[in-house]
Amino acid sequence: MDPVTAARALVEEMFPGALYAFVGGSVLTEHRTSTSDLDVVVVLDGLAVPYRESLRWHDWPVELLVHSETSLEAYLDKDFDRRRPTLARICAEGAVLTDRTGGRASDLQSALGERLSAGPGGLTPGQAERARYELSDVLDDLAGASDPGEEAFIRWEVVQATARTALGLGRRWQGSGKWLLRELRAHDPALADELLAAHDDPARLTAVATRVLERAGGRLWEGYRAEGDPFHQTLRHVPAGELSGETAQSSGMRRLAAISGTTAGSARLWMGQTHVAPATRSSDHHHGASETAIYVVSGTPSFVFLDDGEETRVDAGPGDYVFVPPYVPHREENPDPAREAVVVIARSTQEAIVVNLPGLKG
Repeated sequence: MDPVTAARALVEEMFPGALYAFVGGSVLTEHRTSTSDLDVVVVLDGLAVPYRESLRWHDWPVELLVHSETSLEAYLDKDFDRRRPTLARICAEGAVLTDRTGGRASDLQSALGERLSAGPGGLTPGQAERARYELSDVLDDLAGASDPGEEAFIRWEVVQATARTALGLGRRWQGSGKWLLRELRAHDPALADELLAAHDDPARLTAVATRVLERAGGRLWEGYRAEGDPFHQTLRHVPAGELSGETAQSSGMRRLAAISGTTAGSARLWMGQTHVAPATRSSDHHHGASETAIYVVSGTPSFVFLDDGEETRVDAGPGDYVFVPPYVPHREENPDPAREAVVVIARSTQEAIVVNLPGLKG
């Protein structure tokens, strides 16, 4: 049985109601070996907690990655942020096993393919200097190594640091283990061959790494300085009358930004007010990767979410606090027919991320 047929049968047996699913990874490529896994991504409607499971199915080793659409988005974003889009490659470059959504799996493949093709962008000046420093530092370690065991480990560190630096300079995605080599081979096969050939020869390895360093600007150790002074900044005062309405909104609510990158120069924190009109409610939504803390100033707002698939309501009053974890679909309601509810919100991202949803299942 070929891997796509096997993976499709697995999904039909184990997840007959899946929204959509993919199979990808080495098993679909020329890199397939006798131990290659079926890397299967399954998206379920309303899954409370995403999970990863390793199992054997009809003699196939399987790595299952099971998500809701909301958690899949979160994990994809996390991989892109760290420049290692492993999950995105499985989805974009793999095969669609099933799609009960009328084409959302294909749409996702296209969007991810475009994002992968665009690459991660260039290194910032700080990132470029850090890469030069790290490679220079490990080359100094190699030059001074006297213990054969330590030298062996250092040589591998030089190989990896050289590969990462070359990929960063080339605006290419990173990887780990075999995927670091595959990314480098796709970007610069000659360099990949040189590093492999020089791995056991410290002098030759140093020469290869130094050539990459010269492309990055040369060795950097003495004089490297990464500044960061969080202790000598001025306080920012945002008067009550200067809150900004230029922030993301959900229907049924009015948000006003107090502390943000725009109003106060904050790097991570966002804080402001939300006004919920009488006898109204917000749309179902989540706040992406943000952690959200809510303090009730006035009124009696309610917060609705799913707990084990069942709609659950938290009724709050003045002085109460509510915490909303990242990516949790929810909505705010104000059941009072006469009074507006006002809450103060603090989030762990400077921007007010609001992803409106068709329902609490995401």
